[in-house]
This record gives sequence, structure tokens and C-alpha cells, in this order.
Amino acid sequence: MNRRKFVLNSALTFGALTLAQQKMFSALLTQGNGAAPPPWMFHMMTDKIGVFTESGGTIAFLLEKKGVVVIDAQFPTTAPHFISELQKKTDAPIKYLINTHHHGDHTAGNISFKGLAEHVVAHEN
Repeated sequence: MNRRKFVLNSALTFGALTLAQQKMFSALLTQGNGAAPPPWMFHMMTDKIGVFTESGGTIAFLLEKKGVVVIDAQFPTTAPHFISELQKKTDAPIKYLINTHHHGDHTAGNISFKGLAEHVVAHEN
């Protein structure tokens, strides 16, 4: 096989594999119903403890009859998704929003909890 034929065959093979992978990935995302899944995941680890992930961050939570404890708030664009999914799980109020540290991917969503969280727990710095 000469060099020109090798490059041509390699390019065609790469292109075909790319198209096939794109179709398989698209089919996986739509899960056969034509609609893409939401960009977030709300997962219960136990009957009381769960996690919410979106945009590379995680919000943890504990569901109790007296109220919910939320750990970290992610971003102002993602926190409302968490809150709406949480409200589908429980009618209990959010008693505590705990910020583990000051980074924006943990605290920027605090504004979304204004009027919902009874207490915000964070380090004074």
C-alpha cells in the first residue's frame, strides 16, 4: 500500500467511526423516546440521603420529617433545578443550607435558597 492510499483509507475509516459513534451516542442520549434527558441527575443513595449533580458540581442532601439539610448550593443556574426536583420528593422545609467552603461552585447558588432555607451555615471567612 502506498502512502497516499494509506492516508485516504485512514481518513475514511476515522470519518466512518466518528459518524457511527455520534449516532450511537445520540441514540443513547435520547433513550429511544426522542427527548434528551435533563442535564442534571437527582439520585437517592438511601431513603433519606441523596445527591444532585449538574455542571460538574454536587449538592448533597438529607431528608427528614422536620426538614431538609442541603450541603452546598452550586450555581444560580443549577440550584433551581435541584430545588424543583427536591420539592417533588418532600414537602418538608429546607432547615439548613451548609456551605462547605467559599468557592463559587459551592456558594454561588445560595441566592436561589433565599426565602427557602431557614439557616445558612458557613465559615465567617
